[in-house]
Amino acid sequence: MTGDGVNWIDLSGRLAAVTGGAAGIGRATALGLAAVGAEVLVLDRDEAGAQATADAIRASGGSATARVLDVTDHVAWVEIGQWISGQWGHLEILVNCAGIARFDRVDDSIVDTYRDVFAVNVDGPLWGMAMALGLMRPVGRGAIVNVSSTASLKGNPAMASYGASKAAVVHFTRSAALEVNRSGLDIRINAVMPGFTDTAMAQAVHDRFDEKLGGHAATMAVFSSGRAADPSEIADLIVYLSSDRASFISGSAIAIDRAQGA
Repeated sequence: MTGDGVNWIDLSGRLAAVTGGAAGIGRATALGLAAVGAEVLVLDRDEAGAQATADAIRASGGSATARVLDVTDHVAWVEIGQWISGQWGHLEILVNCAGIARFDRVDDSIVDTYRDVFAVNVDGPLWGMAMALGLMRPVGRGAIVNVSSTASLKGNPAMASYGASKAAVVHFTRSAALEVNRSGLDIRINAVMPGFTDTAMAQAVHDRFDEKLGGHAATMAVFSSGRAADPSEIADLIVYLSSDRASFISGSAIAIDRAQGA
């Protein structure tokens, strides 16, 4: 994270919860938030991975706690909210990073993949926002960032459910932001739309398409602007949106892809 002054972003004293914190963009975001002073709750269904992220934060001098969470489980979200309320009594930041992708197309075979993808990518952020808003409304402030994708901006004949789910995330983000804004609360809700990013999800794309398209570089040419983003590059934007530096940004969905779709 760069800036012109010392402590350009300072989240000291703020509690941040990050889903999908075991790997990829979620892990990079947890590390990034901790690096600017936030206490981080690393949430993931991968217990060992979440713990590894929390351990890395503590090894760097930060504060973090890991906890297992299946984001598709509404009851689990309620329990997380009760745990946060009981242990800390506040929550300033929520980042919904957990996500999955499935290869599918719009035909009779899509039903199962559609349900799996929407359960994680749409239900998860919805339950998460409901939980976080319950803790943020009494104090009147907070920041929520939902991770969407540039796949939401156009059709995809190979991953129809994924793109549709990420478009839903953007719509719910904008609707929720309007709701809290009109109620007079200083709670900002935004979405980021990463392009092709160097995660396990990207590796799955390479595994499926490299041979069909003629190699690694050919796949990159189709799915990216020439290179994959590093997860930390996406995390930098998320950290910014979580901070007071982004105090007048809410209801936005920001593409971060080197203008691949331009």
